[in-house]
Amino acid sequence: MMSFAKSYYFPWSLGLAALLVSCAGPAPSIAPPSAIQPATNESPLKTSSDTSPSPQPRITIWLDSARMDGAFIYQRLFPDKASQMDFREVDRNQFPADVLRFNQQGEGWPDVVFAETNLVAQVVDPQHDFPLDLGPALSAEVLNNFEPHANDACTYGGKLLCLRHDTAPMVLYYNKPLMDKFGYRLPVTWQEYEALGERISREHPGFIIGSFGDAWGFKAYFDASGCPSSWVLDDKRVHINFGDARCVRAAKLVDALLANGTLAPYGYFDSRFTQIPRDDKLLMLIAPSWMALAAFGGQRGSPYYQTAQHQLGVAEPLRWDGDAQVMTSTMGGGAWAVSKHTQNLHLALDFIVWMVSAPEFWAITPDYPVYVPVQPAWEKAVSANPLFANDPFPVMQTASQAISPLYVLPGYDVMGTLDDFVSRALNQKKTLESLLPDLQTEMTTQAEAAGYEVILDDK
Repeated sequence: MMSFAKSYYFPWSLGLAALLVSCAGPAPSIAPPSAIQPATNESPLKTSSDTSPSPQPRITIWLDSARMDGAFIYQRLFPDKASQMDFREVDRNQFPADVLRFNQQGEGWPDVVFAETNLVAQVVDPQHDFPLDLGPALSAEVLNNFEPHANDACTYGGKLLCLRHDTAPMVLYYNKPLMDKFGYRLPVTWQEYEALGERISREHPGFIIGSFGDAWGFKAYFDASGCPSSWVLDDKRVHINFGDARCVRAAKLVDALLANGTLAPYGYFDSRFTQIPRDDKLLMLIAPSWMALAAFGGQRGSPYYQTAQHQLGVAEPLRWDGDAQVMTSTMGGGAWAVSKHTQNLHLALDFIVWMVSAPEFWAITPDYPVYVPVQPAWEKAVSANPLFANDPFPVMQTASQAISPLYVLPGYDVMGTLDDFVSRALNQKKTLESLLPDLQTEMTTQAEAAGYEVILDDK
């Protein structure tokens, strides 16, 4: 019998239904899972036929509430397979520590884990040695269906150690009725964005154009600038240089907007920030693709908008004037890892391939899919949503191809270091620019402790 268990809620994970964060949750779903009717009993996995004797070894799958929607659909479509699966909602932030504990015990490993790639990066070293190389196990047909570079953050030393679920690229959201009312032209460069912030601070004080309260805020601005905060060069080398001009210009921009009050010093789901769009004071926001439906929402109980009146515009990532390439950051963008210890690889692969490739699931999730054959199902659903002022799909498709290489994270805690840095700057009321030398020391220490060589000038 298939079982569902809840071990923890992960507060950061965006899986909290009450906040409607992560990439999904019942409230922001485009259609309820119950509306999906079983259409077939055939597995979507194309790698091999299932010749395993019955009963097969059970598998344990760690996931979040958003992916649990998919598990329920999978159960209805494939009840025999699902009867061999145990699904658990867990605090995946503890994933690396849990793996070490299971290694010491010699048992307890989950067979499949859904986690952000920065967490997967922390379990690929010899001490953790958790993920299986999926490259030899999956067909070229499956792997070639992903967007270019979608699985780069899952590739270590030429091995595919996870399979991307989504990439969550940052885009520029804007309140179209407010922008039209005030007569503001949408910026296309970061320089125009900063100038508009200065203008808004004078003409409409109290209105906000962004969030900067944690590591994700840092990456939204600094990754888009190409700042080498921890640029992975290979398995042993990272490029870290917060004195780089690309870091300094991002710091100056953020410092200026924090100083004039148009950049809110809170995270996306801080209650002080969610009140801003509810008060109709949010003009623009740089945020990930999944936040359109999971945060703006347009439904009763949504963190930002309670109604859907074609008010949410979606624009392509901003570019730095003079740069040849547009870059954008990500927030989240999960992946599926399979344990080296699994005793039922076929069933594990069957489930994760179905999760990334099933139109039944992708028609109900806010995540932007990177498995190309299911994109039409997602596009059809979101383009008809009355929340949007324009069709968000082509914008998000463009943004997905502009994701900075900085979304490939090394095997140390980059996000924790950035969180501490942002918190210190805001609490001490110091400029980011003035604290960049401290951040250089802290990130370098983290990298070297993890065995990386730090490269200052990658030319």
